Amino acid sequence: MRPIGSAAQWQADRLDVGAYLDRLGITGPLEPDAQTLRRLHRAHALTIPFENLDILLGRGIDLDVDVMQDKLLRSRRGGYCYEHNMLFALLLERLGYEVTRLYARPILDAPKPLPRTHLILSVAVGDETYLADVGFGDEGPLEPLLVSDGIVSEQNGWVYRLARGEGADKEWVLSLKRDDDWFPLYWYATEGHHHIDCVVANYFISTHSSSPFTGRVFLERIAEDWRLNLNHRKLTLTRADGTGEVRYVVDAEVRELLAKQFEIELTEEEAAVVVAALPAPEPS
Repeated sequence: MRPIGSAAQWQADRLDVGAYLDRLGITGPLEPDAQTLRRLHRAHALTIPFENLDILLGRGIDLDVDVMQDKLLRSRRGGYCYEHNMLFALLLERLGYEVTRLYARPILDAPKPLPRTHLILSVAVGDETYLADVGFGDEGPLEPLLVSDGIVSEQNGWVYRLARGEGADKEWVLSLKRDDDWFPLYWYATEGHHHIDCVVANYFISTHSSSPFTGRVFLERIAEDWRLNLNHRKLTLTRADGTGEVRYVVDAEVRELLAKQFEIELTEEEAAVVVAALPAPEPS
């Protein structure tokens, strides 16, 4: 598979590679091989949180390279799939990888079809192809997966499977093991996409009333052996061994919680806007 269109449309030359690697804590030589890809993917997934707060703060999601890197790298904020995977693709390209942007349709036990708007990456390394995805939040992989039918990847207790799907539009399905069964996360086809496709899909996801990222507080954080999810007031901690904890946050703790648990620093004014977007607490 080869990337479509001109590489100039992505403006990888504007990426501050030094700031990116500093954000990830990566030093030393970086040859464009499978080992480096795994190292970078893991570092990004463990470092930069998933969050939608700029939508709630009325700023929207801007896919300009300078805006994204100022937010995720220099301001040490997080983002959602477009920001994560678009920046990660630029880093890989600057380091010598061949990257194709693809779209996936989340499955997630949804009662009806979800929009095919999740951005993922196909990365060529020699004669092999890897699925890279640093933007799927707390159920996403720590490491890239070799694109091979039925391959299973154990990642610090989290187990993923990539397998052939049914039909040309469902070429591959990524699943996460839960108990003794496979939970499908999303399917995707290998049709490459242009920058303008990302702009259009991002506009829908960041503005439409039916989007899961408008009208609610949503943050996720990945560690090697646990995952943390804040969905409105519900804070869920899930461990790799299947255990977990659930509790509901109160207004007074929101700003400190975001700083300590998600490493996102908000001003008092920004935190007040986020708190105002939360639903009323459940009656005690």
